[in-house]
This record gives sequence, C-alpha cells and structure tokens, in this order.
Amino acid sequence: MGSKYTVPVLKKTFKVIEEIAKHPDGVSFIDIVNELNEPKSTVFRILHTLEEYNWIEKRGDVYILGFMFIHYGLTTLSRKSLRSVARPYLQKLTQTLQETSHITVLSGEKSMMLDVTESPHHIKLPSQVGTLLPLYCTSHGKVFLAFSFKAELHEVLKEQDMVQRTPNTITSLSEMHKEIERIRRRGYSVDDLEYYEDVRCVAAPVWGPDGICIAAVGITATAVSFPREKIEQYAELVIETANSVSREMGNSM
Repeated sequence: MGSKYTVPVLKKTFKVIEEIAKHPDGVSFIDIVNELNEPKSTVFRILHTLEEYNWIEKRGDVYILGFMFIHYGLTTLSRKSLRSVARPYLQKLTQTLQETSHITVLSGEKSMMLDVTESPHHIKLPSQVGTLLPLYCTSHGKVFLAFSFKAELHEVLKEQDMVQRTPNTITSLSEMHKEIERIRRRGYSVDDLEYYEDVRCVAAPVWGPDGICIAAVGITATAVSFPREKIEQYAELVIETANSVSREMGNSM
C-alpha cells in the first residue's frame, strides 16, 4: 500500500516503540531523540501517550516496553492454541448432539466467535468465526458476565445497550444480576430465545491454568430441535466439553 495512506504520527510512534524494544534494559529520552532524529516535543508527546496507556513504562530515566505488549502477545498466542485445542472437542460435541457447537472469547465488552463446527442439519444458524456479539443476550456472553467480571460487573452491565431483541430478552439490571447468580450456581448459561426468537443456546466456561475464564464453549440450535426440556441434558455435555478444553489448556480443575 502506498505511503500516501499512512499516518505520519503513527509511523513515528512505531519507530519509538521499535527503538525501545531494542533496549531490554531501557533507553533514555535523549537517546531516543538522537537515534530517531525527531524533535524533542514530538518524542515527548509520543512517550507520554504510550506511558499513559501502559504500552511503555518509565523506570528512573529510561523507558521499557509495558505490560500491554505482553498481555496482547499472550492473548494472540493463547487464542491460536485455544482454537486448535478446542476443535476436536467441538467436532465431538456436534457429532453427539447433531447441533452447531462453538467456542468464543471475550473481546472488549463483546463476545467473539473463535471457532464453529456446523450442524449437519439443512438449516444453518448464524454463527460465523469473527462475529462480535453482545454479552447480555447470548449464552456465551452471559458466561463472561458471570465469570470474567467480579467487582466491576454492575459497571459493565450499565455499559451494555440492553435492547429488547425478543420477548425473552432480559433488559432489567436487577433481573440480569439474578440471572448471573443463577449461572454462577449451576455452572452454565442459557440463551432461551433471547437473541433470536427461534434459537436456543447453552454455554459453559473454559478455564485457564490460573483459574481465569478464558473462553466459553456452547451449542446453538433451533427451538424445535432443542426444546426447553433438553437444557439440562445438553448443558451436561457442554460442561463436559468445556472442562476437557480447560484441562488441555492447563487447568487442573
């Protein structure tokens, strides 16, 4: 892509980051200025912004890369391995129930489809890899609300635009808090025709080695093939699948 599409200040920012990355023990402000041959005021503003958002850290008179690089680097690696680890378990779950299975990860304050194993049924449900979905009205989203947020749960819920998508959608904060408590007690969540009027889903948490919820495994089916009386039966298999993925990801259960 031609240079006319690049953003000059971003190019300078990346140069600053690359310069800091060359010095694991840290590099001083004046050394960065001299090496990049950029105005002191420009470098200062870039460093200040990167430090404010935890991309770099100042230790004494030198700058080093911050924890955000580690965080997102590990997230990228874990998502790649998570998808490959989960795939055979999703395939087995789909083979057993003849329904679409999926694994999702938390992306900001939404849930993102990481992988999907399609049902053999003629009717295909809208579950595409990379799709971002709301937390409050999806089974996997509610797993993250229940197990990924603790003290900040109320604030996260207030940020959710809880639109009434179907007659079953929970839009009340107090009712959602009750729903989260139910999910925590039983270990799985249900989208009972809350996102689509004719689709029912159930999901359970995947745990990492440090006991943090790193993903949610679930199934998606039409209300006809997945009636309410099968929720507990299906949930048991979903939990079993999620636990298998958790063990593969290093959780001792």
